[in-house]
Amino acid sequence: MKRIIRRGQLLAPFGIGQMVNFPGDESLMICGPEQWELNFSDIEEHGKFGAFDLSEFMIEDEPRLASLLGVKKFIIPPPFIERGDKNLRLTIPSVRFPQWHYCPRCKILEKIELTRSGFPVCTNAACKKRRMIPLRFVAVCGDGHIQDVPLMEWVHRGSDIENEDHELYYRAGKGAGDLASIHIRCSCGSARSLGGIMGDDALVNTQSCQGHRPWLGPAGMKDSSCGNPLRVLIRGASNVYFPLIKSALYLPSAQNDAEKAATALLAKHGEQIRKFKDSDNDGSLLKIFLETHVKSDILETVFLKICEKMDGPTDGQDQEISEQGLRQQEYDYILRERKAGRDFKSSEIKKEECSDFKYISTTFDQVILVEQLKETRAFAGFSRIFPNDGNLEAKKSLLTNAPPLSWLPANQVYGEGIFLSFNEKLLLLWTELQEVQARALKRSRRYNQAIANRRADHEYRPLDGRFFLIHTLAHLMINRLCYNCGYGSSALRERIFCSSPDDDPSAMNGFLIYTSSGDSEGSLGGLVRQGKPWNLEKILRESVEDSRWCSADPVCMQVGSEDGQGPESVNGAACHNCAVIPETSCEEFNMLLDRAFVTGDGENPDLGFFSWLENKGMLSG
Repeated sequence: MKRIIRRGQLLAPFGIGQMVNFPGDESLMICGPEQWELNFSDIEEHGKFGAFDLSEFMIEDEPRLASLLGVKKFIIPPPFIERGDKNLRLTIPSVRFPQWHYCPRCKILEKIELTRSGFPVCTNAACKKRRMIPLRFVAVCGDGHIQDVPLMEWVHRGSDIENEDHELYYRAGKGAGDLASIHIRCSCGSARSLGGIMGDDALVNTQSCQGHRPWLGPAGMKDSSCGNPLRVLIRGASNVYFPLIKSALYLPSAQNDAEKAATALLAKHGEQIRKFKDSDNDGSLLKIFLETHVKSDILETVFLKICEKMDGPTDGQDQEISEQGLRQQEYDYILRERKAGRDFKSSEIKKEECSDFKYISTTFDQVILVEQLKETRAFAGFSRIFPNDGNLEAKKSLLTNAPPLSWLPANQVYGEGIFLSFNEKLLLLWTELQEVQARALKRSRRYNQAIANRRADHEYRPLDGRFFLIHTLAHLMINRLCYNCGYGSSALRERIFCSSPDDDPSAMNGFLIYTSSGDSEGSLGGLVRQGKPWNLEKILRESVEDSRWCSADPVCMQVGSEDGQGPESVNGAACHNCAVIPETSCEEFNMLLDRAFVTGDGENPDLGFFSWLENKGMLSG
């Protein structure tokens, strides 16, 4: 039976460690990179389906992102094809999880092997091999581990049952359908409903986390000393899995001629180059090969670049670039470079074209239309219960039994966008206002306290009014663009460029709204068209007006100003009726939003950037 997932979905939402529900009541979990390699090696060793060459799926033209994540390269999940010259019938490995399955006829519960290939069937002869159904519940911990619900311990209330034979039965009552109507019965006579099992402390006296990582195969099921409290969740719940996706925009000028040549050669002759490099110690064979492919004046540099790409940093502790540094490179490049190529093309709206449009000319220093862009998105790990808990290295460690990793799954998508850089002089003057600083400090402290309550290793993240303004305005404009020009609600994304207040506040103050959906929505020029001054002025005005009044006001503004709302109550005046967008479009999981920084809260007009500009008479006319 074919189990089909789109290649892009293997990063999110069905990345490594996530359970996928397939037709026929089948639940499979996507395995880790090591299991991918074993699967591909088995295909290559036995020559099952002809020639095998993964070089065509390797991404080696994004060294900045590879350095950030501490890997050598990225691999695009290979497609399943049945005809061609090579790489036929490649599949992504998976395991069966949860292991608890029950028979819909005799109700017996059994634990199925992780690696079982065929559909699980009931072992009761009276059932005539009826297919079993996976349990709807799993148990997770805050460190990303997942295991089957300890039903045996739950039924027997934690008492010792090791020396007795027990069989469990799953019986769903005909009541209201809540957990209390589901009963687990044991052959010894013990029984207990699942009522209350999803409470935060329900399993405290039953079992703690065993550190299971089933996505790593049987080796990942060994008990460890995790010991964290378990939390029972429905396996399809949104908080069972939060993929961590890191991305970078392709910057053509970031590569000189030698690096471009090295990238092209690895893309075209990657397997052959690897064989040359592995067969000798001094690189002489590789240099002989390069003599016939590159100019003599850059041969040595190309050789070094190839060696660097193939033997690049694998220790995540020695990263040469931070995420802030990566954003700074992109920000500077988009502002200054106008090189046109297949993977990047942009044009700047001249200031004289915007002179008649007060909102644009006053608010922004530069408006740049990015007609073509390429984005590399890499899967860097995942979290459970809460989004993106912990540091990057902790996430990556979940993906392997034997760190460090040499590669990560990734994908490349193409699209277009509108880049907006704020008027730094006005923005910094507004940020220094006392009411702006006070509200930003309140929001920042609430956010950092909420994260620190979950993670003891959380590093304080300083935030000022600039970030809240930029982030909220990006959301408002995305909503307005979707409404005005017909994009799907999840087709547009944001990319926030805002430097830390502890660094140089004027270094980055802008955002990019772009589409890179991998389909026609990212290639028809619709978004760039909306970036023309006459269209952009209308969209910006309407976005500001949208900020003034939410259909949930005055409740939205009042609750946001007093107690906060949204995830962890870290948002101000921002809800699903005004500033919230699909989480796949937001870099912050719809946190750190507040309309008050755009147009004020009614009582303090200068609290909002645009209200402050209006009071100064800068937006009249």
